[in-house]
Amino acid sequence: MRRVAAVAVNTFRETIRDRILGVIILFALAMIVASLWLASISLGQEGRMIKDFGLVAISLFGLIVAAFVAASLVRKEVDKRTVFIIFSKPVSRSEFIWGKFLGLAATMFVVLMGMTAFLFALAWIVAHGPQGSLLVAGLLIYLQLLVVMAMTMLFSTLTSAILASVWGICVYAAGQLSHNVLSLSRLGHSGVTHVMSRVVFYVVPNLSAIDVRGAVVGEGAMSHTSILAWSGYLVAYLVVALFAATWIFARKEF
Repeated sequence: MRRVAAVAVNTFRETIRDRILGVIILFALAMIVASLWLASISLGQEGRMIKDFGLVAISLFGLIVAAFVAASLVRKEVDKRTVFIIFSKPVSRSEFIWGKFLGLAATMFVVLMGMTAFLFALAWIVAHGPQGSLLVAGLLIYLQLLVVMAMTMLFSTLTSAILASVWGICVYAAGQLSHNVLSLSRLGHSGVTHVMSRVVFYVVPNLSAIDVRGAVVGEGAMSHTSILAWSGYLVAYLVVALFAATWIFARKEF
């Protein structure tokens, strides 16, 4: 456990100092500020516009971090051959994978919570009151991106960093459309279509199940029981993805 923590701390220090990460954060904050302009041209919907646009900005820029940084975590060490130095110490390959993931997860938490806090402050100023649902939405976006990070790291053990990033983004997009696949399985007249739709629904992580953006902007209510159940499912999904990544990485030859 100490070795995992050591790898995680080093990964956190490395990624939090990354200039690209800083640029992404600045762009995200700029987009959140731009939501104020959108709110100013809306008709009595200032608070709703800020929350909706701000959450989209947080999701998109968080996805960039999750996909592109996670894809390079393992590949960079392998390509630069620094992985041999790490493994010359008493660090196993599974501890390396888990440490890398936990380090980036800590970085992602700092980034997302920072952007969420900024959006929370803006919404408070405009709506003249705290919007606690934004904090819940930020935490659920964080969980969605943890799943994307785990899947991207799994892909990076199989292919190049660029392809792993693309596949990670595809997982996010597919996960957001998962509920549409389930609707297709119910409407399909063909037995093959029904079965295939069900397979895709269960294989692809259902990220849309914890998307509460509609509830945050007043288009529905949060089902706390459903959110807790699906959150547990997504945690189990990312754990399985990481175990698969460690299993593949342990059998690779460098």
